[in-house]
Amino acid sequence: NLDLNEITMNLVPFPRMHFLLSSMSPLYVAKDPKMVARGFHQTFSEALAPGNQLMNVDPRGSTYMAMAFLVRGSATIADVNRNVARIQKQVKMLPYNEDAFKIGLCAVPPKGLPYSVLGLANSCAAHHLFSQTLRDFSRLYGRKAHVHHYTQYMERAQFDEAYETVNSLMKDYIHLDMLHETPVACAGPARERSDIASLLFAPSARASTAALRGQEPAGGAAGLQHFF
Repeated sequence: NLDLNEITMNLVPFPRMHFLLSSMSPLYVAKDPKMVARGFHQTFSEALAPGNQLMNVDPRGSTYMAMAFLVRGSATIADVNRNVARIQKQVKMLPYNEDAFKIGLCAVPPKGLPYSVLGLANSCAAHHLFSQTLRDFSRLYGRKAHVHHYTQYMERAQFDEAYETVNSLMKDYIHLDMLHETPVACAGPARERSDIASLLFAPSARASTAALRGQEPAGGAAGLQHFF
């Protein structure tokens, strides 16, 4: 009762921000079924836990644009709705998109488990992924390591263009996370960009909030350098 077209339509409010974070609960299958004896309530909660993310991202504290939960097994729609309502009070959603939750149900349970939950989230925490990628890229590209493998087929200037594209996208995620305002790149040229350039390099939403309040985030300039 849920297809990819619905995911694209409901989970991507802005065309540039279409990088979904995936998670699974439970994340393993025990040899002894008794070891996985847990309630659906706990299974659903763990779909948002950092240890159950399929990417190296901690989504806690970041703003969610939209979320989807694909549930397999004996859970009912009432069970799912009850847990979605509980989760909705715990996570930070965009104030103008607080009901952006999509649900999919499949009565066939995964092998060896009574039920499972697959989470798909469009979260501003994705900027951490881009930060890690840019940091690793800069470390290698600064020494021109492996560049010769690619310059046989592409211009070197495309590396710089790609870097700027990813860096711009990362700033858009941070902008939305901090201010809950549509990034200029998504809103079109009519809007003026506010003067928050220094905040776009903050290592986290918590540090960004502190900066907006005129406080020095933990780590100061060293923290900003570590972010990159």
